[in-house]
Formats: sequence, C-alpha cells, structure tokens
Amino acid sequence: MSGQPPRQSLFTRTAAAAAALLLAVALVPAAILLPTPPAAAAEQSVPVMVVLDASGSMMQDDAPGLRIDAAKSAVKKLIGAVPDSARMGLMVYGTGTDSALSSKTAGCADIRTLAPVGAVDKAALTTAVDGIKASGYTPVGASLRAASEALAGVKGPRSIILVSDGIDTCAPPAACDVAKELAAAGTELSIHSIGFKVDASARAELECIATATGGTYSDARDAAALTDELTIRTTRAIGVYEAQGTPITGGSSPADAPLLSAGQYLDVLEKGSEKNSTAEAGSTRYYKVQLAPGERAHAAATLLVPRRGETDTSGTAYLSVSFVDAQDESCLLQDTEHANSNQSFLFPPTAALSTPALGEDAGDKCFGADGKGEAFLKVERSGNWAWTKELPVELLFATEPAGDTKGLPDAYPASLPPVVPAPGGTAAPVTGGPSYNTAAELKPGLFSDSLLGAETKFYKIPVGYGQRLSFKATVTADGASAGAVGKSLNLALFNPLRQETELARGSDKYISGNSLVYTFIRTGDSLAASMAVPVRYNNRNSKDTGIELIAYPGGYYLAASLEDGSTVDVGSELAFDLAIDVSGDAENGPLLNAAEATAEPTLAPSGQPSAAALADTPQAASTSDSAGPLSWGLGIAGLLAAAAGIFVLLRRRSSQRKVG
Repeated sequence: MSGQPPRQSLFTRTAAAAAALLLAVALVPAAILLPTPPAAAAEQSVPVMVVLDASGSMMQDDAPGLRIDAAKSAVKKLIGAVPDSARMGLMVYGTGTDSALSSKTAGCADIRTLAPVGAVDKAALTTAVDGIKASGYTPVGASLRAASEALAGVKGPRSIILVSDGIDTCAPPAACDVAKELAAAGTELSIHSIGFKVDASARAELECIATATGGTYSDARDAAALTDELTIRTTRAIGVYEAQGTPITGGSSPADAPLLSAGQYLDVLEKGSEKNSTAEAGSTRYYKVQLAPGERAHAAATLLVPRRGETDTSGTAYLSVSFVDAQDESCLLQDTEHANSNQSFLFPPTAALSTPALGEDAGDKCFGADGKGEAFLKVERSGNWAWTKELPVELLFATEPAGDTKGLPDAYPASLPPVVPAPGGTAAPVTGGPSYNTAAELKPGLFSDSLLGAETKFYKIPVGYGQRLSFKATVTADGASAGAVGKSLNLALFNPLRQETELARGSDKYISGNSLVYTFIRTGDSLAASMAVPVRYNNRNSKDTGIELIAYPGGYYLAASLEDGSTVDVGSELAFDLAIDVSGDAENGPLLNAAEATAEPTLAPSGQPSAAALADTPQAASTSDSAGPLSWGLGIAGLLAAAAGIFVLLRRRSSQRKVG
C-alpha cells in the first residue's frame, strides 16, 4: 500500500435539494426536510407550562403601551417560534375578577388554563391569547402549584416559565415557599422567572423562586426585552434543538443585530470580495447573543457554495465567525474561526466557534467577571469564488449552562494510543446520508457502502461519557473514471457541534490535520483511526484544542469523501467496508440538555447519567435550561438547497485560529 497526505484539510461533499424545493419550503421549518419523525422529537422535548400575569397592574401604560399588550405580543411571537415537536401549555391568572378587596377570595383562585401541556395548536392558542383581559389579583404561589399539577403526569424533567410584573398579592402561601416545596418534592421541576418592569421586592421574590428550583431569573424592562426573554427562556426550557432553517436577516452592524435564541437559521450573504483574500470583506452580518452567568455559546456558520461548473470564476470562498462587542471590537484574544473552499473542490466552508463560560475568566472582554453576557456573532464572507453571487449561509446557535464538575474525572492530558476495530461477520449494506441531517445512524458493527467521485457521505454514531469511537474503512472495489488523474479517500470525525474532532496520533500514517487522507487508493487498502481520547466533560478544560472538543456526548459524525481529479462531478465509484467500534467504560457527567433532531445543540446539565444510557440512542444538543438527552446533529443542522438547480455541495473544512 502506498499513499501520501496531499493537503491539510478535510474534503467532504454533500448533495443538497433542488432550488424549486427550497422555494417551496422557504417559509417552512427545515425540520420538514429532515428524516427524524416528529413523534420522536416530541417524546424527547421537555414539557413546559408558561404562566402569564394578567393582573390589574398589567394595565399600566409604560411598556411602552399597555403592559398586557406587550405580554400578549410576546406570547404570540413565542407561539410562532416554538418547534412543532414542542410540548407547551399556557396558564394565565388575573382575568376573571377585578382588584377590589371584596374580590380577593375569587381573585386568588382565578387561574385559567388556556392550553394544556402538549402539542401546540398555534392558531387556536394565538386566538386565545388575543382574548386575554387583565384585571385581577396576582396569585403567584397558587399558579405555581397549579402549573406543577398540570405537569404531574409527565415523567422526567419539566419546566415552568413565569412572567410577572409584581409581587404575589395572595400570599400566604409565599410564592418562594411554594417553589421550595416543589423542589423538595423531587419532581425534576425547574422554574424560570421573568420580571417585567418589577420593583426590588418583586425581583427578590422571582429570583428566590428561580433559585429554589434550579431555574433562571431575568429582567425585562420593556416590551422588546420581554419578547426576547420569553422566547429564549421557553425555547431553552423545551429542550428541543431542531434544524429549523428559520429565515433571518442579520444586522449590518451590532446596533441592528437580531437576537439569536438557540436554533438554526438561514440568511444570505450577498457577495464575496473581488480580491481573493480575507483582507477585503464582502458581506458581513451581525447577530446578538445574550448569556447568563456560567453559560457558554456555540455557533457555526456554513456557506452553501456553487458546485463545479456553476461559476466561471476560480479562487477561494472564505467564511469566518467571531464574537465582538457593541463597538465591533473582538471579544477575545483568539476568537476567530476561518474556513475556506477552493473552487476546484467545491466545499461549503463551515466555521465554528465557542465562547468561554460567562464569568470564568476575569480577563475576557465580553465574557469576564464584569461581562454582562452580551456579545455579537459576526459572520463574514470574502474571497473571489463566485463573489458576485448571493449565497445562502446556514447558522447554528446553541447555549450551554454551567455544569457541576464536582467528582468528575479530569481532562485527558494527552492523546491515547489508537484502537483498530476488527469486527467479524458479513458487512451489512448501508447508505450514508448526503448531509449531517440525513446521516445514516450506526452502532458498532461492520457495514458496506460506496462513494462516487466528489461525493461525501455522513454516518452518525452515538458516543457517551467515557466512550471512544474507532473506525476503519477498507476498499473493496475501485472503479475507473476516464477523467480521473488521481483519487483521495478522506475520512474525518465531527463532534455533535460539527467541530472537527482530533484523531489519535498513530491512528494511521496518512493523517492530514485531523482527517485521514489516502491517495492512489486500490482494492484492499484501508484507513483506520480512533478519537484522540474518550468523551469526558472536563475535556473542555484541556490545553489541547483537539481534546477540548471531545467533551460532548451524543451523535458523532463520520464523514467519508472521495475526491478524484476528474473534470466531471461523478467520476469513479469506490466501494468500501466500514467497521465501527465504540469502546470504554461508562463515566458520569452532567446531562447536557437536548432533544433528538437532525440538527442539534443549548446544552444544560442536570444530574449525572451514565454514558451507557446516553449511548443507547443517537443524541443531539439542545436549547434548554433543564435536562434532557443530548443529541447533536444540528444535530447543530442540515445543509440545505440553494440557487437554481441542485447544488451538489463539496465541503472542505480548513479552520484556523488567529489572534484578534
């Protein structure tokens, strides 16, 4: 066997849908294009009851406008934003009586369920919200009990989102005492409270409610802030991180940046740069990011580039993501991730970046001890490949609450020796998917598949805490291509956040960067590798960047790509057997909140589940502040169709850090 590593990059290819299909579903969540059944996603979502204050004080005209009108608008926008697989209900108090003393007994029992927890009938619920009239008392404690009872029939984690503009006017029982009782009952219930234009007393009560149940508290000083906070808190609590592909238009500066809540979005970058360089920016977009203490943010952007023959220009398309402050200055010393795609190989560039935990490092400009948690995701396109064409960009955003690391194993100090899988038996036929979203889900075993020239296939393998993925591809048949001048088989591994995962040194002598690359392949040749180390929560604290990324349990993506030098897209076909092994003893680690969706991550820790439990099903990163299984396939999410015709996308990740 002979070969050589020709590049320092991974080459992958993915087939996308036709433009006609994209136009047909432009306003439909991208999850419709994905294979995960809605029922499966719904079963994994965390049930949430939203409790809305409609007491007499909500008639104050200072939101601007009436407070109740601002609250109703925020709820209606939330209804439109939650995924179809969400399980959400809505309660309201204060609508049935006035605020007179004679009405107190009735007013303190005035709690109404507009929608039980379950699938959201968006049209009916929106109509019900329109009919809300604010007039009565503020039975916060009683409403928390009622919401808890409404969630009592659901097993596992559950959440309440409470929006109030004042203190409980019906105590006793004191609202915070009720929250403590619910927490002591061990019902896996968390309450996230939002104070809408509250005074110090109401703020203290709402903070106490959240703290008692392991939830979060946030202030909303006006209508816009209420809309933002309600959407963020609820979508995180739901725990579903689905690839929505929701249309969004980024700001031209931090000042007009839209707020990102966890999910996946589609935007457009109008142009690249006439010069083939990152020094000259083409299109730039900004998106606002808001973190709570201890939280991290994860972001990824994928540029969907034209396939071979669809543009006459040569050169390179560049994409970068970074976090900046309101003055457009870099937040961190090293916070820019670059990706590029050479026209010859047609890779959609993907750049991914994570923030430190808010408050972790006093020296961080945006995320230090004095940081307010506000930053802006900056996405830039440059380079002269198809630079005059508008290109879609897919954005993935997730947040991750702080995890309790007490008693957890330390990060691995260095890469471990590789393990080569050697399963016996006959290979089972499998067809890899053309994107992360449609990746074939595999468990340990032996499989067979094939690749055409310039094609990439994806396979998704669940890996839990303490576990390590190893793989081996063996060529079983190599077809000929008249236009081929040389072929390369590429294998690379990505974590649930789509960050390229470090492979153990010594896995194979053809490692190039973090990917396996072998040229001039023949029947019988093979490529094998292991993750550098097993998954471990504290790996994120490693000084080794590669090990740092092997910290997330869930669906890991193995990408297999065949490059040939032909002048046509399809070229030769190569058949191979793929051996998969997941080894290692299960370890404890925080449960990172998530729900299965073909797109994936907000992460939220809660408890210490075993790796074996996490490995039983493919997992995805989520968007919630409460616990659920982790399954990233945003899994962080899908590569969608773009422009006219079918984009056959070839993905090359060539990322590097630079000092900002």
